[in-house]
Amino acid sequence: MTAASAQTPEPSLPYTVKPSDKLIVLAKDLLVRPEAWGEVARFNGMKDPNFISPGQKINVPLRLLKFQGVPGKVLSAQGDVTVGGSPTAVGAPLTEGSKLQVGANSSAVIELGDGSRVKLLPGTLVEVAQTRGYAMRDASASGSTTWFSGLIRLAQGALDTVANQTTQRATPLQIETPTSLVGVRGTQFRVAYEDPASRNSRTEVTEGRVRTDNPAQQSGADLPRGTGAVVNPAQKEVKVVQLLPAPDLSALPTEVFKPQAALPMPTLAGANGYRVQVASDAQFEKIVRDLKVALTGGSAASVDLGSLASANWHTRVRGIDAQGLEGFDAVKLVAVRDAKPTIWRVINSSLSVRNYQTILTWTGVQADGQPLNANRYSVELALDAAFTQAVAQPPAQTETAVNELPLGPLRSGVYFVRLTAVTPQGTRLPSETYRFELNGNWGVSVFDATNVLESTK
Repeated sequence: MTAASAQTPEPSLPYTVKPSDKLIVLAKDLLVRPEAWGEVARFNGMKDPNFISPGQKINVPLRLLKFQGVPGKVLSAQGDVTVGGSPTAVGAPLTEGSKLQVGANSSAVIELGDGSRVKLLPGTLVEVAQTRGYAMRDASASGSTTWFSGLIRLAQGALDTVANQTTQRATPLQIETPTSLVGVRGTQFRVAYEDPASRNSRTEVTEGRVRTDNPAQQSGADLPRGTGAVVNPAQKEVKVVQLLPAPDLSALPTEVFKPQAALPMPTLAGANGYRVQVASDAQFEKIVRDLKVALTGGSAASVDLGSLASANWHTRVRGIDAQGLEGFDAVKLVAVRDAKPTIWRVINSSLSVRNYQTILTWTGVQADGQPLNANRYSVELALDAAFTQAVAQPPAQTETAVNELPLGPLRSGVYFVRLTAVTPQGTRLPSETYRFELNGNWGVSVFDATNVLESTK
């Protein structure tokens, strides 16, 4: 017997003897082999295996008990998801031995027979190795209680698991990788086996507590909320590490523009990189991108979202520490927009009257919010948004090196204006089209106005 098995009792379930129970019938009803009753008696230290009494509590090893399969099902399948090598669909049953494979830029959510939910991230291969129920009589219940036992084998990829906390468990819900075994009775955690070359597995706990074991070294550790561990089959110690906090995403842009659509990463102390997941739903059950960003030399980093369709996307970011453990999540809604490389926009504007001339002053930024690099500007002014009714400008004053241009001796009315910025390389970048209105007192008793330009988009 190994050291680990000596410390871990064999899984068993209790049965409370009823007054009407007959030993021969009880053995036939409960056990896979009725003749195994002698082994049950030895397991319980019974002096006389041929005698049972009402109210007696008997613990029966799981390996000897009859059970029924408790199928799970596919709750969500986004993109390339197969079961047994064939494309799957929502509602497809999952029995013991079912193998699921999730392709790149795809994801799936499955529900086990006890109601636990497991999210399969892109590039994941798993087997539902065990999903079964044991019906046992409990002294505290009027009838029988069903106990659940579930095991998922993770061959490649990563899982997010939310274990049902109300389930009666014959064994902890287990996630097994080639190098680790994680057991949980009710919590929220992640398990990953993404680098077969290193053979390392990692576990991160965001709610509750789990147990992670290193079978090769007969070692393990308990992981409370907010901790994680990397299991290396060549190292005995399973070191428990505090997870990084959720990063602050408030400074990240709410929209990015194609073709690159670069989303900059936040600053987070202790982070060597980031995991970025993009989904079409707020629950992240339909993940379409699962990206890792490495930080080199402390430099700023970003992820390229340009391959996504132009839409609003739920984006989840977590830091990765030096051990490769991933921390708590932060979420932001990010809009991916079609590129308009020639368009920039005004963020501040004002009008004033000087020497009978209406002067426009503004501050401009690029479409992605970055500073606008221009050394000259020109202006177009019209009475209509299509610029078919142009308002003539003084030829000598239609271009300037500063953010200020004369519009001429304007009267009251509605005007439309479009600015063109000229970069140091000579590229001409027209702005959006803006509208402004001058009232009848303009230039008479009113000489200044702020925030006057309104986008016509």
